[in-house]
Amino acid sequence: MARALSTSDTKALAPLARTVAETIRDTPVRLGSPEGAAELASTLIVKVAAYVGRELPSTPGLATLMVELDAERSRQLTKFGEQHHPDGTAITEDRERADRARHTCESMARLGQLSWRDILHEEVQEAFAEDDPALLRAELLQVAAVCAAWIWDIDQRPAA
Repeated sequence: MARALSTSDTKALAPLARTVAETIRDTPVRLGSPEGAAELASTLIVKVAAYVGRELPSTPGLATLMVELDAERSRQLTKFGEQHHPDGTAITEDRERADRARHTCESMARLGQLSWRDILHEEVQEAFAEDDPALLRAELLQVAAVCAAWIWDIDQRPAA
């Protein structure tokens, strides 16, 4: 038999209740789609588990994005299995392309016309130019962060 929650229990659970409410509010659910409820449930499970572990990302939208990213990686692993390929970076003209992309990004920013495409292109070109695995990893992390920011920006736009 369940016991009634005390005032201190209610206060302690308030942040978790907010997390659940925000997740329900922020998680897109395709009505009529069997995946819709599953996506909401998996997002809630991840967020509650993260909450319990107090490791929920604090950046707006990142927890939801991580759930979506995890689902996509699972689909890739199911389809292709674990993959190992050479980096294929730092070929002859990659540094020059990275420099041009950086110059374009700076120019567009000065003109007030900087786009997400410009920013992502610059980060990808910088990653392509790297031959050091540690620096390549750092550049790829920047690529991922720009993608997360771009996705967040799309998600914040008014519905068309």
